[in-house]
Amino acid sequence: MIEYGAWCTLGVPVSIDVHKAGTLEAQDDATGVALVTAMLPEAYADTTALGLIAERYGKPGVAAFLRDRLPTKKNARSGDMGEILATAYLNEECGYVVGPSRLIDRDHQEWAMRGDDVIAARIDDDSKLHLVKAEAKSRVNLGAVTVKEAREGLARNDEMPSPHSLSQFATRLLNTSDHTVGEAVIDVQLARGVRPRQVSHLMFLFTSGDPSAHVKADLEAYDGSVRQLTITLRVQDHQTFINGAYDGVIADAP
Repeated sequence: MIEYGAWCTLGVPVSIDVHKAGTLEAQDDATGVALVTAMLPEAYADTTALGLIAERYGKPGVAAFLRDRLPTKKNARSGDMGEILATAYLNEECGYVVGPSRLIDRDHQEWAMRGDDVIAARIDDDSKLHLVKAEAKSRVNLGAVTVKEAREGLARNDEMPSPHSLSQFATRLLNTSDHTVGEAVIDVQLARGVRPRQVSHLMFLFTSGDPSAHVKADLEAYDGSVRQLTITLRVQDHQTFINGAYDGVIADAP
């Protein structure tokens, strides 16, 4: 787990019109890097595979296996990290089911993934399915152009999760303890389709800067029908954080 509360100040999201915006302010980057490093292997490899390799080949074997799966290019690492952090936020702070990481199924460690960045789901107390479509952006200094790109990503497919992404998400859940959520996703997709009232959007911004003015302008301009939440995670040194986590995985492979 990333345990945001162990290294970040968790600000209470504030209202902007009918939507919400919040900030996670890192107070201890080193602890954040250590926690992210510990969970990164499971974002890129099935735990069963990692266990088998550790048993047969020890730490060097695990390190070699992960080295071929982790991105090395700056932009690829940054993009993956934003997606991983957004996924963890929805799971740990919002109580959504996120399922196994979609990065496990990527063909090549440097290739961008297609489809929605993150989809999460939960069955509410009234037994109704609720979905989140998330768009994650990661930049050292994150401005209006990047916020606009994130908004365009959320607007794709009439603001709904894409059918392809939703099907893949549901399938990943079927062999987990959250299989009932996966079944509910398939049911709603095939029986009647996803409706706007069943969906929320998360725009997750990972940066060292302060994009709050751009976030405010974006939410004030939004005129769609889907509930919006924008979360900004601010760290002291964006690139040091990312590289420390990825480099640490190889050094600390179990």
